[in-house]
Amino acid sequence: MLNNNPFLESEYFVSTLPAVFQSELFPEVSGVKEFRGLTYVFFDQFTLPTATQLEQATDAGWSLITWGWWNTDTDLEDVDLEDITFEDDSWPKLSESSKTESLSSFDLNFDGLSDGEREPQPIESVDSLDEIFAEEGDWGLVAISCPNWQVPAACEWLGCMNVGEPFEMAHVLKAWQDGWGVQALAFGGEEDDADLLLRVPEENEELLEAFAIASDQVITYNHEELGSLASLWFD
Repeated sequence: MLNNNPFLESEYFVSTLPAVFQSELFPEVSGVKEFRGLTYVFFDQFTLPTATQLEQATDAGWSLITWGWWNTDTDLEDVDLEDITFEDDSWPKLSESSKTESLSSFDLNFDGLSDGEREPQPIESVDSLDEIFAEEGDWGLVAISCPNWQVPAACEWLGCMNVGEPFEMAHVLKAWQDGWGVQALAFGGEEDDADLLLRVPEENEELLEAFAIASDQVITYNHEELGSLASLWFD
């Protein structure tokens, strides 16, 4: 619920939020910011999104991400999103050639599968969510007014920088979303928070191999509510 939070940058932002964000399905809104033409809504929730929250946000045309930069120690009033991003062209370039180049950076073909140039890296299955997402780390839930595949670029996530740019990771995620419905669920807020947590509704061997080609380690976990999760780590 919104109540009387003094940090809501503009009443206009609040009035244009999807009604579901102001329902009992979502917790209190801690702040609303606009950056690069997008709106970012910061919730007082420091766990992964629920399946219902994901569904409702997607239906409203928004994305949900549990983002390590937003945590219980963050003072939203004192931070501008410009301060945690770079002044470059990291926003996704939507041409077919840029998509091909982006996928190639991760040794993937146009469909987001292995291009045959790299050996798959280790894949491990675990029995505890804590092994791929430690909720005591207090990563906070953020809604962003863009498709889910654009989120790595919208948040300028640097965990994959030794392989590709944030906009290139966005192209990879788009290929996986278009083909298998993969969603980004969580990632850190610093360059060394190199894990990207994915929800994988339609898992198959070729897709898992693509994860293991693009990243340096894959850890899978079967979540009781969210289904198959995969954590990708980039060296």
